[in-house]
Amino acid sequence: MENTEGLGKQADVWVDGTLLTVCDGISTTEDRCPAGLVEGVRFRYNTDECVSWEQAIADNPSRRVSLEPLKKWSYAGFGRVEQVLPVVIHFGVLRMEDPNWSTDEDLIGKFVRVGIDRLEIVRADADDEDFGDFSAK
Repeated sequence: MENTEGLGKQADVWVDGTLLTVCDGISTTEDRCPAGLVEGVRFRYNTDECVSWEQAIADNPSRRVSLEPLKKWSYAGFGRVEQVLPVVIHFGVLRMEDPNWSTDEDLIGKFVRVGIDRLEIVRADADDEDFGDFSAK
């Protein structure tokens, strides 16, 4: 953790030498997470964009793998699908589960672009039915 404005607010975190702006889900209402190494956390994202997988593939013709900042904690996520049920995408610095599931095994190995409206850092043990386990690469 580089710095945070507090729970539910903007935070800057380093992941493998890359500074990411995220929504802080690990501070408490009483205390901000101190700067330094944070263990037992995961990353997740939500997206309001309802794009078909076919469109997501079409939107990454150059086969890019990166998280490109847009504003605040939103990103354009370019990555490679590693699995389905749930869909896990490798974005370079992070591997994350997409909130949109698929059973189509033909997605595996495809390069996609997904809109990330809010990238979050949360406790690894946080109970979350909407999102799966996220981890650094």
